[in-house]
Amino acid sequence: MDVSVERLTGQLRYLFEDDPGLRGASAEQLCERLNHDDRFARAREKYPLRSDHEIKDKVTEFDDRITVHEVRQALSQVDPEP
Repeated sequence: MDVSVERLTGQLRYLFEDDPGLRGASAEQLCERLNHDDRFARAREKYPLRSDHEIKDKVTEFDDRITVHEVRQALSQVDPEP
């Protein structure tokens, strides 16, 4: 399943609200962060009964699904800093 640009836009809005300092991050840095979070969420979904430590070891089973191009597209839809 691919991640839609619309979904990424929402994730970026939430991320910036939670950590305003990330607004200055590059698309590459944001892509890395979003992919990490995505892989962790998929590992948690696949192994719901595992501990956080065990999940951390399982994250490498999952490939990146988000591209820098998609992050740039999503960034173009995020409102400028308030």
